[in-house]
Amino acid sequence: MFEHVDREIEATLHETIDPDELDRHLDAFVGLERVSGTADEWEASEYIIETLTEYGVDATLHEFEAFVSVPEDASLTVTTPKHRAVTEAITTSFGASTPPSGIHAEVVHLDDVTTDSITAMDLDGRIVFTRGLPTPEPVRLLEEANVAAVVFESVTPDQLHEMIVTPIWGTPGLGDIGTIPDLPVVEITQEDGAWLREHLADGPVKATVTTQVTTESRTLPCPVGRIDGRESDRFFLVGNHVDSWYEGVTDNATAMAATLELARIFADVQPRRGLVFGFWPGHSTGRYAGSAWYADEHWTDLRENGVAYLHLDLNGLIGADSFWYQHMVELGDEHVDAMDAASEFKRREDDESFLGSSDRPARNSDQSFWGTGLSSLLSGARLDPGTDEGGPIGGGWWWHTPEDTRDKVDVDVLVEETKLYVSLASRICCSPILPHDFAATAVDVRAALDDIDPDGERFDDARAHLDDFQTAVIEANAAIDAVDIDDSAALTAVEDLQIDLGNLLVPGLYTAGSEYHQEPALPYAPLPGLRVAEDLSQLSGRERLFAEASLRREENRLSDRLRSATERIERFLD
Repeated sequence: MFEHVDREIEATLHETIDPDELDRHLDAFVGLERVSGTADEWEASEYIIETLTEYGVDATLHEFEAFVSVPEDASLTVTTPKHRAVTEAITTSFGASTPPSGIHAEVVHLDDVTTDSITAMDLDGRIVFTRGLPTPEPVRLLEEANVAAVVFESVTPDQLHEMIVTPIWGTPGLGDIGTIPDLPVVEITQEDGAWLREHLADGPVKATVTTQVTTESRTLPCPVGRIDGRESDRFFLVGNHVDSWYEGVTDNATAMAATLELARIFADVQPRRGLVFGFWPGHSTGRYAGSAWYADEHWTDLRENGVAYLHLDLNGLIGADSFWYQHMVELGDEHVDAMDAASEFKRREDDESFLGSSDRPARNSDQSFWGTGLSSLLSGARLDPGTDEGGPIGGGWWWHTPEDTRDKVDVDVLVEETKLYVSLASRICCSPILPHDFAATAVDVRAALDDIDPDGERFDDARAHLDDFQTAVIEANAAIDAVDIDDSAALTAVEDLQIDLGNLLVPGLYTAGSEYHQEPALPYAPLPGLRVAEDLSQLSGRERLFAEASLRREENRLSDRLRSATERIERFLD
């Protein structure tokens, strides 16, 4: 970690956290079912603007058109071998609506939805019954197999979790039209799933599925607050989501309360760098439509002035006592140190869930800013995922259900999380230099290349450029540690370098397509454009030829970014 990062002022700021203010904000959001585009979401947004203004923060209530999808109703009626109406059922955001009479077909059981399991069975025109969270990847595979509908058995006893099944990130572009899902999706309880599985084992089962989903353009509110830096136009972007399933008190009223408290505290600090606070709509029913819209509308400002993005989600969970986290590696050591210093909560390691493990950011949680070059952070106290208490992701068994209410909040936990966020904001916004260590990014790129090509048979050009970059960035880090913090021109040069390196390296490591567009919400690994190399042994003929061409182009892309980053460092050192 760099010597000139201020890790002292945060302790004083921790003492200014006011639990009563956190309580006040939570009370204001209780009872509001903040589904995107509804009056309740607008009311919450107006409260945010009023509160930011009260704190002396520059506040703007943006509004924009977004494509959202709200689940309305679903049912499953078994007709063979005997009649059973399953009324405790829900559908999903961006699932298809059936005709009013429903879709009637034979039901087949799949233990797991994979390419192999699908090709092993004749699914054409059938209703597939499986278990798991309804997510884009299984829905896409089943739609390609021409199934009539899909029924998911819940992963949590006695609870049905609202979900979204589109892979399209934000409002679709013209090129996304063909990937909007068109498959009816139903989720049923484990009790009804056990009954259905038992009868499928005995013989043919036929059923009728009905779904009703409202998918349309809606005008959404997007409250944004801004505190300008006293010495720099650069800013730290802190986001959460204002919309919710039902009341969504821990998902995400608690995060809104913590963000408002950050704004109150830093409005009195006059930090060296600024802060921007985004309260994103369309998270739940628009696949991160709000943060994607903000990235589109403010792309140049984010690219030139954004330094990092911190997403707050699922905070203040009753019973939580340890931090789950994800980060880009250039901020990894600082993030870990901040967690250890800010709170007595321990760090969770290797928790696997729908949101990924404690590692690099996964493709979820409003991670809309990779293309703009912002280093991303995500952390908060969690419960054990995959347990009766923690639910499927460690956010509580009540996650994405009507049970996410005020009684699920522990404000003391929320205070501990807010301490962490204050520490991160303080280190990023109040320090003479940014804490971004891109020597760690060089190590990360090498690890990703070795993961894809463990025998070292490929990517000679990229590895050579990586060697040059790694040598240069280590030298740059030494110069940064030796900088005179009273020399404003030198500090500006350091900050400019760190921003430029992020702009080059973050999209290179985390995106496969254009940095001006959004990657889909599908399973992701670093250097995604080079991952086709892992499947080359299974390809032949023109598929192999096409894959080789893609790999060459993606390696050129990575090599060029590394070369440009090295040249940028050399100019800095000169």
